[in-house]
Amino acid sequence: MTTPAFTIVMPTRNHGRWIESALRSIFDQGISNLEVLVMDAMSTDDTAEILERHRERIIWHRRPDRGQADAINEGMALARGEIVAWLNSDDTYLPGAFARVQTAFTADPSLDFVYGDALEIDEHGAILTPNLFTEECTRERFYFSHDYICQPTLFLRRGVLERVGSLRTGLRWFLDYEWLTRFFSAGLRGQRLPFFLAANRDHPQTKTNSGGLRRWWEIMTVLANTPGPGPIVPARRCVWIYSLEYVIKTINAARWGAQPDSSRFAREWRARILNALNRRFMKLVSPRSFDDIVRRYERDVAAVGRSVPELWAKTQRAS
Repeated sequence: MTTPAFTIVMPTRNHGRWIESALRSIFDQGISNLEVLVMDAMSTDDTAEILERHRERIIWHRRPDRGQADAINEGMALARGEIVAWLNSDDTYLPGAFARVQTAFTADPSLDFVYGDALEIDEHGAILTPNLFTEECTRERFYFSHDYICQPTLFLRRGVLERVGSLRTGLRWFLDYEWLTRFFSAGLRGQRLPFFLAANRDHPQTKTNSGGLRRWWEIMTVLANTPGPGPIVPARRCVWIYSLEYVIKTINAARWGAQPDSSRFAREWRARILNALNRRFMKLVSPRSFDDIVRRYERDVAAVGRSVPELWAKTQRAS
């Protein structure tokens, strides 16, 4: 049996609204030798009907699981591809992603994992903004500042799985960060690719947006067990970064800054407070690739299209 070039593990539950786009973004990469493992946690919407249409191109596992991490672990244990990744079923890859990843791994056999830049998109696929926080691969920044690896853009050699182990099934929100800390502690070699590889879909139902205080506490618990300069105290920048992120997300989820029945004065001072918090957050993070990401976004994305479907359509017409 031929070894697949890529294995993509896709955990899903009730994402029928988006899973077709996610699958198409895999199939349309121009790589014929693919393995797509869909781990369906007994979806009750039209997910099953959509997956049935792609039965010949996917390996579909439909059974209850113990959460997202459990589904991903099961899929990765079955993976046969030389390069492995997971894509949540509400996210999507961008044109040319697999070819760029394959080129990077071929050019440097010492690489264990690669990642790239990401777009933030809304529930309809419209591009909101580039993710501004991706940086070059350094252990210190990952531990002491922020998670600069946007998960949908992460690809790794299959052998890495044996070296870092499975995702922690007890984690719901910070599972990818905790897993990636083991990449660095194991001495794996990673590289950031200067391309937009995937799009992260931002909608109210995402775990990140709906996690609230429980998500913040899980983050603090993981950080307390992450290598750093002493215990989890205010001196650690990452504590302040993720705490301020929690405050901003809580305000946004409550639409505190955009209440239509509020007076103009109330809306204005709330907007000023929210803007001040966002500025403080950006100052704390101080993203090191900000100018580079903005420049490439304007050149490679904004000049081409305003939505992911438009990017794909123009790429396919050009080819």
